[in-house]
Amino acid sequence: MVGQNRKGHRLDLLALLALQPVDEDWEADKAGWRSFVMGNPSSYDPGSRLQAAWQRGYDAAARSSDPVGLML
Repeated sequence: MVGQNRKGHRLDLLALLALQPVDEDWEADKAGWRSFVMGNPSSYDPGSRLQAAWQRGYDAAARSSDPVGLML
């Protein structure tokens, strides 16, 4: 599916919406936020890169004024 914007440039929507590689850090960050909201502990290995990403998400949710409303 190809659309045109105002300047006549073509935009390939299928290329933009195609599956992308999973970003494990981003997924762990989102899991940390959800864990804060739901009250769940981390399942990542202590000291791991993914545990650190999970903790960033958890801490961000803890600082948020509306963690439920802003949950991804």
